[in-house]
Amino acid sequence: MKSPTTLDNQISTSAIDLFASGMGAFMLIALVFMVMFAATPKKEVPDTPQGAMECPQVPECPECPEVAPCPQVPECPECPEVAPCPQVPECPECPEAEPCPECPELAPCPEIPEMPVPILPSIPEPAPTPEPAAPPQPEPQASAPTVPVQTTRLPDTDLVFMIDTTSSMRAEIDALKRELHIVVEILERLMPTVGIGVVTFNDRRQNPRTRHYPVRRLTGDEQAMREIQRFLRSISVNNAAGPNPDIPEAVLAALQDATRTSFRAEVKNRVIFVITDSYAYRDAEADTFRVAQAFASVEGQRVCAVHIRQSRDSEKYLQRLAEAGGGQFVPDRGSILANLLAGLL
Repeated sequence: MKSPTTLDNQISTSAIDLFASGMGAFMLIALVFMVMFAATPKKEVPDTPQGAMECPQVPECPECPEVAPCPQVPECPECPEVAPCPQVPECPECPEAEPCPECPELAPCPEIPEMPVPILPSIPEPAPTPEPAAPPQPEPQASAPTVPVQTTRLPDTDLVFMIDTTSSMRAEIDALKRELHIVVEILERLMPTVGIGVVTFNDRRQNPRTRHYPVRRLTGDEQAMREIQRFLRSISVNNAAGPNPDIPEAVLAALQDATRTSFRAEVKNRVIFVITDSYAYRDAEADTFRVAQAFASVEGQRVCAVHIRQSRDSEKYLQRLAEAGGGQFVPDRGSILANLLAGLL
């Protein structure tokens, strides 16, 4: 059996070894951490305290490129306390910023007085160019004696309108009513005086076959003008009673009335105008030619024929009648005045 002294000594020595071994391990671990810590890069500590705001990345205003982000961040050294001018829309980031003095290209603020506009000197107007002197006028010479212009082309004339008043001539009757006063006005410019008579005719089976208004001087006679116009107004295609079954008309009876009318004795120029779209009866054609020829045998007298519509039979007849009467054959020109002038001139 061992003694207690020896056992105590052994326990004491084991405790010391155990302590020493733990301390060595601790030191070894600490040394490893120190080496690792030394190899790790040092992390920089931001200067800005944790509670401070960073400068926002606000896009610059296009009007003032020098203006930086809002001045509401006091920690940002790149935010000067300036903002755009009042004329430029404010930056949505800086609605309370002061006017920007660094925008020279913008219009001046209202507080800045405008520069006076310089007054340019007026440019004097050029002196008027003097007009060239008028050439010297030749001395007046004795003028030749003036000859009066002869305005009268025709002598005093009596006219007889011998007009067909059957139903196919309605338009021509109305035209004569409308144009008579114009005809008289024009004729008074061509001749000293004018007289007009009217003879109407229908079919020889109708009653009356003819109507007659004697020649009256119209120049200077208002009463005669009113009376002939009253007679023309009374003319109608419905005046005659009786049948009209055929084409020929009572041309012979009307031509006899026209040649026997009361022409003015002092007037030698006498013209009968036959106005129709038809022809005489075949058994009376030769007699119409003889009457027209007898009338034209007197100097200054003639028979003219106005063909209203283009019918071969009536055209041939009226051409022969005008030839026998020594007058003009006139194809219708659509106007009583035009037809009349074509026969007179």
